[in-house]
Amino acid sequence: MDKLEKIIINNRNSFDNLEPNDEHLERLEARLNNFNKNNNYSFAYFLKAASVTILIAISSLFIYNNLKPGNTKTLSNISPEYHDVETYYLAQVNSKIKQINNINFQDNNSQKELLKKEFTGLNSIYINLQKELKTNPNDKRVINAIINNYQMKIDILSNILDFLNTI
Repeated sequence: MDKLEKIIINNRNSFDNLEPNDEHLERLEARLNNFNKNNNYSFAYFLKAASVTILIAISSLFIYNNLKPGNTKTLSNISPEYHDVETYYLAQVNSKIKQINNINFQDNNSQKELLKKEFTGLNSIYINLQKELKTNPNDKRVINAIINNYQMKIDILSNILDFLNTI
């Protein structure tokens, strides 16, 4: 046996007659009750934190999948021949826009704002067509609609240029 065990066995009577005071047991009981109350609140807190974390994770995943810059489908992604078509039309549209921007407007703000609104409408149609192209990449109707949208942009911009040059 160990020396400590021998001391405890030999002096067992002196250890058994000593008890903690009453205040000690009351404090221990109060702490245990308080611990249980705090434990319930912390569980609710962790439950709320977990639900917020899950909500943030799901929304981040949605944003990452749907709004990342490389997520849009264009004609260039379909085939090389469509890449050439898209490059041609984009160059034409950008050229017309640059020509319009170089014209000195008499009533700068109102005319420019009107042109921006018209062009924003055409761009919203184009964005919808891109979304449709993403879901149906080989649908010829969607591809033709995108090409027609480019042609319509060029026609409208040409008409605007002609009108502005006659003023």
